[in-house]
Amino acid sequence: MSFDHSNRRILVTGAANGLGLGIAKILAAVGAQLVLADVDVKVMERAEESGFRGRAVAFVHDLADRDAASILIEESVSAIGSLNGLVNCAAWSFHKPALATSIDDFDRVVAINQRAPYFLACHFAAQLSSADDDACIVNIASVNALVGNPNLTAYAGTKGALVAMTRALAVEFAPRVRVVSISPGSVRTYVTNQLIESGHIDPEALVDTALIKRFITVEEIGELVSFLFSSAARSITGANWVIDGGYTTR
Repeated sequence: MSFDHSNRRILVTGAANGLGLGIAKILAAVGAQLVLADVDVKVMERAEESGFRGRAVAFVHDLADRDAASILIEESVSAIGSLNGLVNCAAWSFHKPALATSIDDFDRVVAINQRAPYFLACHFAAQLSSADDDACIVNIASVNALVGNPNLTAYAGTKGALVAMTRALAVEFAPRVRVVSISPGSVRTYVTNQLIESGHIDPEALVDTALIKRFITVEEIGELVSFLFSSAARSITGANWVIDGGYTTR
């Protein structure tokens, strides 16, 4: 399925690697003008890759910084004009038992996964042009917002908050801005590969917990994001889209 997003100017956070990069590539392929943001300086090289065909600029920010959201939105508007799309994909996580989690761990995961998307959404809404009548925010949450898994309690709390914020912001920003979230299950990214290599994940056991027994691809999530930005989704807001191969049905 393909959509024309030539009228979209979208900020994608977490776009240096993995899911954020994959989403950005799919949006660029259907015409969107993009701002790519990440704490990883590699994002600057990504914006020059052929897949973006000169349709992307990049900025490096640590979203745990208190002023990162306001600065990033200001830089984005200066670079490509008023935004009418935002993908909050940047996230941070760690695998630790709840009893071993430090305050510094907790504060950083909340700052990146919950506080930053909140203020990015607010600054996004504030900068909208009067010509933008279907602005849309897509928040990338997680199935961990819906189910419990060991050693991910702090992370799960931030993703649950992101889903709750999606509903509340959809009400507050209506009708001008649609706000939706996506809760992916096990997506095969470079981070997933690192966790498999480090022994934190048993890939066969993980996919066996779902009804569709394979990893979800980055492209599948990207296509869903593209749909949610399209005119076909103009009546969709406040919803959490679960794409997990049936994992949460178990």
